[in-house]
Amino acid sequence: MSTKKEQAINDIMSSFREMANLTLGQLSMLEKLMSVNDRALADSMIAEMRETENRIDNLEVIISEQFTNTIVLYQPLASDVRRIVACYRMTINLERIGDRIMNMIRITSKIRNSPEYSQIAMLINNMLTSGIVMVEKSLLSFTNSDPDFAIWTIKNDSVIDEMNHKLLLSHINKSEMDEKTRNMVMSYIEIRDLISNIERVADHATNIAEASIYSLQGTDIRHTGIGKDE
Repeated sequence: MSTKKEQAINDIMSSFREMANLTLGQLSMLEKLMSVNDRALADSMIAEMRETENRIDNLEVIISEQFTNTIVLYQPLASDVRRIVACYRMTINLERIGDRIMNMIRITSKIRNSPEYSQIAMLINNMLTSGIVMVEKSLLSFTNSDPDFAIWTIKNDSVIDEMNHKLLLSHINKSEMDEKTRNMVMSYIEIRDLISNIERVADHATNIAEASIYSLQGTDIRHTGIGKDE
């Protein structure tokens, strides 16, 4: 590999690692934010997370440009192409996870003081934790060249989906919703939206894991059904 080609690929991987670490940091911060009761502290955390989100968005643009330049200028070998294509696919999903995080911040800020949210806050946090673990393992698969982490993530996607449906049904059944006020109904809608965003984080983790398998084994498993109905 030429020195310039090697440096170009290393630059992509360096930018990717920064983006991955920032996204994991955002998820960790979100987990903490959802249990913070101090309004001033919460506002400070949100401001910091917004700055980080801007950096994540910038990194997506940077990686896209690095990816294009590397392909056009250096014509890397097939194995290198697979790796940087997988990296680019992961980058897109990391950016979307960042968007989901900001959505969850917005939703949580609106409903955190509602009785409906307080009843299931712990369950939502548990679900979020499961989603975070999926993201972590999918990224570890790529950085550690370990397909087992990717397979684990893909197979656990259905677990998050099942938690989503059971959580919402359980809450509705326990609430005895005898036509409560519009505010309560809106809270349920917001809670459903929050849960949906967590589920999407898990979906993006699965996409990252699939890209990792593509990078490591040269096999595109996006539509093979792996991990489903097992």
